[in-house]
Amino acid sequence: MSRSLLTVALAALMAACGQSTSVPDADGGAVDQLVDAQFDALLANDPEAMTVLGMDGPDARVAAGRLTDASLLRRAELRNALATNLAALDDIDDEAFAPQQQRTIGMARWFYRSQADLLAFDWSPAWLPLATNPYAVDQLSSIPMALPGFFASAQPVNGAAEARNYVARLHAVATKLDQVRDNLDLQAHHGVVPPRVALEGAALQIRDLMRVGVDGSPFLTTLARKLDTAQGIDAPLREELLRDARSAIEAATLPAYGRLLSRIEAAIAVQDADDGVWALPDGAAYYAAALRWNTGVGLDAAQLHALGHAEVRRIREEMAAIVRNRLTLPENAVIADDAAVTALAATPAAGHAEMPQATPEAVRAAVQARLETMAALLPRYFAASPTQPLEVQLVTAGDEAPAPVYYIPPGGDVRPGTLMLDAAQLRDLPDGGLPTLVYHNGLPGHHLQVGLSQAHLSLPRLRRSLAPTAFTEGWAMYAERLAVEMGVYDDDPQGDLGRLRAELLHAARLVVDTGLHSERWTLAQAQAYLRDVAGMTQAQARNEAQRQLVRPGRACAHTVGLHTLLALRAQARHALGRRFDLRAFHGVLLENGALPLDVVSGSVDAWIDAVRIEDEGGAG
Repeated sequence: MSRSLLTVALAALMAACGQSTSVPDADGGAVDQLVDAQFDALLANDPEAMTVLGMDGPDARVAAGRLTDASLLRRAELRNALATNLAALDDIDDEAFAPQQQRTIGMARWFYRSQADLLAFDWSPAWLPLATNPYAVDQLSSIPMALPGFFASAQPVNGAAEARNYVARLHAVATKLDQVRDNLDLQAHHGVVPPRVALEGAALQIRDLMRVGVDGSPFLTTLARKLDTAQGIDAPLREELLRDARSAIEAATLPAYGRLLSRIEAAIAVQDADDGVWALPDGAAYYAAALRWNTGVGLDAAQLHALGHAEVRRIREEMAAIVRNRLTLPENAVIADDAAVTALAATPAAGHAEMPQATPEAVRAAVQARLETMAALLPRYFAASPTQPLEVQLVTAGDEAPAPVYYIPPGGDVRPGTLMLDAAQLRDLPDGGLPTLVYHNGLPGHHLQVGLSQAHLSLPRLRRSLAPTAFTEGWAMYAERLAVEMGVYDDDPQGDLGRLRAELLHAARLVVDTGLHSERWTLAQAQAYLRDVAGMTQAQARNEAQRQLVRPGRACAHTVGLHTLLALRAQARHALGRRFDLRAFHGVLLENGALPLDVVSGSVDAWIDAVRIEDEGGAG
């Protein structure tokens, strides 16, 4: 499509969306506005996404008291919107635009094509499956399980208006859950019933939610907590809002959960299997689509399964070398053969040696010192650094933390990035496990990547809102590996072993994901593999296998991302030889924001060509 035709297409789309049809003449401006118009049109019908993204403006304020439509009619509308958006993008001649617009086009195509592929099946649920949850209900992150978390973490209550939106959305939960029931029925009609463990887990959580009643409901306790810090809420208004919330929960929210529970219990009665998606109608095609969404590369399930096994072998060999050559072993350690060494390397110690004795504040200070040491090394490896600081905080006692160490991204220019530490979970962390979590989540991992991405405020909203998992988690694992090259483990073999244990876990997850959904593994096989290879306990292996059963393709992203970024670096180093600049390579990866891996690969190719041309010009 020429620029003039693109302008016509943009004008038509924006007119249909009720937006101005004025199109700038600047190079690439029409592309950015087209992608913005497409994405904003999707968001206009997704009130929950607007809330999560912190959007303001008339549309967002109108939608703030509604939940996103999950009806079967909405599924057809989504399919049409994705197809229309993709057709407009496929008509564009990429080469007519600058590299940044080419990246925008590539990312938008990846998003719409992969989502259209996942929605293409007769039994696909009626919402954008960003997490590739194939089932209308599961025990992990389906709509019924996710709603309490949405109200707790995303729904703002900074004043009376937002508090009333909270209550309005409590009423809307009933419609939303009834729509989930319709999706469950649609899937059953097409022969798709969630695995039994998913149904039983969902039923257990809903029973617990209903057992605590209105006053113990997380929907009510969350509102009460948020009202404590809201502005302009006096005691009478607080009581009025809580009374309205109680009424909504009693009359709408809990009865809807009850209706859904009855339908789930009926499904349990006819479902005995815990198979992967291979057993679903067109299950192999669905899994292929899930892999494309989660990895962004062209490897099929068999290739990914083989990659996982190869990575497991490599990592275990490296672990065994550390045990043999760098560790001082206990006197009773048995290392009679290679198998014994590998077993010793893969089995974490009972607990981190320093954690039981250290106070939480001492741990926080130690992590802060480690980050400061890393920050001093960064200029040798990166030409740019985030403008937002990184703080280290302890999780408040009583709060539920998702992991021993986790990252909260910065909020614009106001809130810094935060590395959260849960002292209770850190006490159970395997020996040597803390450093790699710090580098993964902090520097040079998530905070460096997110901080540099947020510097590009002029990029279209789609690029600022989406973060392809294979890139973001692949970068965080690359950061773990880079820490070795930076020398931080030279005198810390136990920390290096902890890093490899984390890498081994992700490789094992790749094997299990493809095993369950393509190789037709049973849950018992998956659990045994995780115990034997990743050193998990029986309970850990059971929970991990059940998670992967309902999130096909998700566990493949980390290892594929790491493997791809390392391959791109090797490609660039080989192509450029002495002209290869690691800092410049890192800039290519990070300074364009998070992108699908095939788009990242194209950026690296273009950089290699540019360096060659520049070098040839200088030589001439």
